This record gives sequence, structure tokens and C-alpha cells, in this order.
Amino acid sequence: MGLLIFQEGACPMMRKLLKAVTGLICAAVTVLALPCEADAAPGLGSGAVFPVRFNEYESTYVSSQTAYLNGLYFTVDTYHDRIIYTEPENVGGDTSRWKIMADDLNKPHCICSDGIIYLVADTDNNRVVTYARVATGEFVEIQSFENVGIRPHYCVYDAATSSFYVWSSYTGEMYIYKRPANGLLIRVDRVRRVDCLYGVYTRSFTIDGNNILFCSQGVGGIISVNKRTFRINGLYPVCDELGGIVQIAHIGNHYYLTTSSDRFGDRSRATIVRSTSPGGFYFTGQYEEVITQLGGVRGSCVPYYLTPASGAYFARFDGLSGDYKDFALTFAEDPFGNILIGNRFP
Repeated sequence: MGLLIFQEGACPMMRKLLKAVTGLICAAVTVLALPCEADAAPGLGSGAVFPVRFNEYESTYVSSQTAYLNGLYFTVDTYHDRIIYTEPENVGGDTSRWKIMADDLNKPHCICSDGIIYLVADTDNNRVVTYARVATGEFVEIQSFENVGIRPHYCVYDAATSSFYVWSSYTGEMYIYKRPANGLLIRVDRVRRVDCLYGVYTRSFTIDGNNILFCSQGVGGIISVNKRTFRINGLYPVCDELGGIVQIAHIGNHYYLTTSSDRFGDRSRATIVRSTSPGGFYFTGQYEEVITQLGGVRGSCVPYYLTPASGAYFARFDGLSGDYKDFALTFAEDPFGNILIGNRFP
């Protein structure tokens, strides 16, 4: 997508947009997307076996993600330093009915799976760790990769390339791992860099066809790169109201954007909005607020990751005020743009 150039006599709104885009361009002019040697030293995991036991907490505490993987529901309970899971028949009630997958983590943010192993972004340990589940139900730590950038924040298994993608939120680096078909051990295949995102807080990415969309609170917008070359092909600023951007996801006919605050850190402004393009989040009239339609209450909860779930998406909310507890729900969009709400999870 080409960048718009406005003439001197452009209206004030267009000049404001040009200024925002120019800021993104200035941040991006030094982009490199070259393969490099990985600093993340692979090693065997601790071999720790996590016995099947129930979670002692009735609710999560600043939880970032709910996902459905290999027939189980998982929630990343970030501030309890653990990941919990449950079988579908035990979803109801509270999280004391869920079991603990692993609790030797430090502010984990994300989990994904290729159907065989589970990969976790162990954020505040700057670590990626993998697990397998044995026939008796226990999870076993298989591998640990230390020094994965700074605060690896988000991970995805991409079936199209048979690769795990892991994003370091402060170094502008994407660590890409592969697992051979006949083994459990993954290896670092390559590391891609987006230099304009070095040192600026970027919480997530979304693989959108041939592109990867990065939501960067640090640069105040969305940066699109080619999935193969990692060269920038789109720069989309967001307005101050949406400045605390967390994630963008292409769902149905819209792009949904979650924010944890405005640009100035006011968490009462946290919301979910949608637009028909990733460039539609700069002017108020181009996007629609949908947090209420998705079961949230603005000023009482903070939405976080949007995670694919068998034709639908999970939306995860963190409680912000009073007795408003963390929760998740599934939703989808029909061909007419209507939001369809599915199940709710603690």
C-alpha cells in the first residue's frame, strides 16, 4: 500500500495525519530485515514434571490470553506466574476447577502449540520454554531458550510455514523456531529484525496472509511487514484515544483493535474498536467501538489478546475496578458484520 502525500493546502485533519505518518516513517527508515545468528542459547529444559493438580485461585490476576489447544482450554494467568488448563466439561464455575500446566514462570504472556508440543513466552524471564503432555496427563518441560531478546511477549504457531514465531517486545526481533517431524526438540531457524521497533514497547503481532501486523504502543501505530522479507509495506498511525494498543486481528470483514489505555496511560479508556482496514484507527469516524457488544464494560476492564479458536476468537479481559474479575469469551462475525457471542470463561 502506498503512502499518501498531502499538498500544502491540505485541511488540518489531513496535515495531522501526515504528521503522524511522517513520525512512523522517520522511525522506520533504518529498518533491516536480515537473518542473523540467534543469541538465544538452546538447552534441555529442567525435565520438571508438573503433577496433575488443581489451581488454588478462584480467579486469575491480570491474565493475558485464553486459547483452545489440542482439546484443552488454557489461560495464561500472568500475575500468578502460571498457565492453567481444563477439559471442556470442567469449564464452568471459577478457575479453582482448572489445573496447573506450569507455575515456574515469571509473568508469562502467551502460549501456542503445533499439536505436539506447547511453546510458552516466559516474558519476564526473557525465556521461551516448551512442554509436552504425557499419556497420564502431566506436562513435562522439554526445552528452555534463555536470552530471547527482552520480554518476549507474544507467540504463534504458523501452520503455513510449520514454524513458531516469538516476538521480543523491546528489541524488535522475531525469533522463528522449527521442529523436525520426528522429534520433540525445536531449534532456532532464524531471527528477523525490525530495527524501528528496537527499544519501543510492541506487545504483539498478527500474521495476516502474506503480511505481519505489529501493534506498537511505542511508535503509536501499526506497522505492516512482508511475512517473507520483513520489509515494511504499510504504516498506520492510531489516534491518541487508542494509543495503548495491544493487538490487531482480522476477523470477518473488520480489523479489531484492543487497547489497554489511551496514549497517556489512562486505563479507564481501555476498549475494543473495529474498522474495515488497519488504517482506519486514526480518525474517530472511521472506527466503531465494540467493547460493550463483546461483553466488556469500558472503565471496568482491560481487553488484551484476541486468539483464534476454531472459526471464532477468544477475547480476554482483565478486571480493573471493584469486583470486576478477569474473564474471556468467544465471538465471531457473521457475513453482515454482526458480532456473535459464544461461550464465557472464568
